[in-house]
Amino acid sequence: MRTAKLMRCSTRFLVTSTLVMSMTVPLSHTWSDEGKIDGISETDTQTPEPLRAKPAPSQTIDASDLAPSRPTAEEVVRRAFQPPLGAKALNREASLWIDPKTKRVYADGYVAMDRGQLEMFACPMNSKEHESIVAVLAQSSQVHAALLAVGAVVGTPVRFDPEFLPATGQRIRVWVTWLDENDKFHAADARSWVQRTGTKQTMATDWVFAGSGFWKDDDGREFYKADSGDMICVSNFSTAMLDVPVASSAQADELAYSPYTERIPKRGTPVRLILVPIPVPSDDPDDASKIDAETLPTKEVLSKGDSPVQDLGSKKKQEASE
Repeated sequence: MRTAKLMRCSTRFLVTSTLVMSMTVPLSHTWSDEGKIDGISETDTQTPEPLRAKPAPSQTIDASDLAPSRPTAEEVVRRAFQPPLGAKALNREASLWIDPKTKRVYADGYVAMDRGQLEMFACPMNSKEHESIVAVLAQSSQVHAALLAVGAVVGTPVRFDPEFLPATGQRIRVWVTWLDENDKFHAADARSWVQRTGTKQTMATDWVFAGSGFWKDDDGREFYKADSGDMICVSNFSTAMLDVPVASSAQADELAYSPYTERIPKRGTPVRLILVPIPVPSDDPDDASKIDAETLPTKEVLSKGDSPVQDLGSKKKQEASE
């Protein structure tokens, strides 16, 4: 019994050894008495060194070979126009000015959208450009301060509970000015860029200075609500700085207004908004006569900037190399 098992084990060992030998040693080679494989030198059996990648030749990149970076919309706007004549800078970084004599507020921005769902005519940059025709470099709180500085009277935001109460406040005329590709001056009532949804009827309602409001975080820090995007609204928001004093839904399928695409210049076009408080009837006719909110602005309010837009990338590259 034990002899049979030993024989079977020996047989298995021989078979296995034969298979291993056939897999590792080519048939053209044989084992020598010294236990070496005839026909294979010692150098052939050494483990080959790993392949090493050849070092890449050193390369020097000339800065002049780099393509100029494309300027951002903000950079284009900042260089597009000269400061308005006779105006005082309220915030140069925000491209925001006031003219105390003519009671005008100037705010620079660019065309952000010309078609699609519309809830705002204008919003602060980097907020709600997807649903606003114009993006303004200044924050809503800064424009609010500018309106107060020229004497505009703030009212109250819209209320929905327990019943609808429209926004109140002094009416504000909003003009939009720009230069076309041939540097020709254009000016329009901002409402002409907005139409009743499904029609070709231009928006007729004036905006009112609702004034938005403030909120505090857990640390007690105070924030102006309209800085989140609701600067000049065409849908009712309790956070609006300027709102329409009529019912205008913010529901996507019930939006009352849409962009008047044919009248809006291409996206990215720099624009200058001019906000003018519409005089409130007064016992003093001379007081109201100081403010002209009905006459279309002329080209004097919009002078082309010193640096052409197309030179922005080259100048940035030059500054970086210095």
